[in-house]
Amino acid sequence: MAGLVDGIGKEDFLPWMDAFWKTMSREWMGIDVLRMDKFLFLIRQYLAASFRYLARQSWKDAGLVGQYMDILAETPLNPPDAKIPNGLRFHVLDIYVDELDKIDADREGDLPLKTLLWPLQRLEENSPVKLVRTRAKEALNDERLKDWNGKREDASNGTRTAEDVDDAEDDGEWGGFED
Repeated sequence: MAGLVDGIGKEDFLPWMDAFWKTMSREWMGIDVLRMDKFLFLIRQYLAASFRYLARQSWKDAGLVGQYMDILAETPLNPPDAKIPNGLRFHVLDIYVDELDKIDADREGDLPLKTLLWPLQRLEENSPVKLVRTRAKEALNDERLKDWNGKREDASNGTRTAEDVDDAEDDGEWGGFED
């Protein structure tokens, strides 16, 4: 199914991906435990196909890239929407950098890294769930993001470091027992 993304036209790409993410979000809680692995793999394949599609466009169509990031920020990576299951958010956060790294493995082209990471930054800054903020921060601090297009680039784009957040952020949530 994700292979269909490679064959669709530019005018159909955004509606196709928007429908996919909305469908996954809506149906997430109804996925049978025995079939969850297949759906997790499907999501990985769709995310990879979408990045592959944008890479084939040489990342040059900033409007297309931005609109797709808006779709990701609106559905699977939407911080305040309680209708979006956290399981979907966690899975997308877990695979996001993996799939970016595979698609742009040769580090060629003009990858708009800041644009591609802003949905994760928004999630880190605005999620009401501390674990989601932590996972987003981990994805943003992934070592693979620090070296793109042959030059060192700050993957966090000015966001706080993990130590800064841990030191400055005490939101009253229980942190568990210390060993």
